[in-house]
This record gives sequence, C-alpha cells and structure tokens, in this order.
Amino acid sequence: MEYKLNIDIDELGAFKILCRSLDMSFVLNEEIDYFIKGGKVWYNEYGYDEVVDDRADLFIALRNVAVNIIPNLLFRSADYIYSSVEED
Repeated sequence: MEYKLNIDIDELGAFKILCRSLDMSFVLNEEIDYFIKGGKVWYNEYGYDEVVDDRADLFIALRNVAVNIIPNLLFRSADYIYSSVEED
C-alpha cells in the first residue's frame, strides 16, 4: 500500500520542528534571559546560574535564524546575536 500525505508547513513551523528535533525548544523562549559563558548556554534562576545546554554555538545559530524569521523577538539585541561574543 502506498499513501500520500501533503503537509503544508510554513517557515516558522519548520523551524519549531527543527528546534524540537535538536532538543532545543527553549530557543524561542523569550521569557528567560539566556547568556553564553564558557561555551554553554546559561540562565539565572533565583540568583543561581544554571546550565541549560552545552551547545552554545548551535544555540546562537538557531537564535540568529529565529531573529531572521521573526524580526521583533525580544532577544534580537542580545550580545550573541550575529556574533559569538562570550559574556564574562
């Protein structure tokens, strides 16, 4: 048996699927201020820094793609957008 399935996915939908498949769904989360330090993705919770992921370069690349798909994101002016500058 052969089945045909037509799926209509826009750019944002495809991007969300990519992020989920890479286990980086948090890339589009605007509620948390992530920062890059030591090649890892961090956030501050209750005064303590927590590591979210150790793939900072992938995170930066995905955030750059997100900013190009949705230009009015809150993190569009983050230090790491369009560069790989690490914060101290």
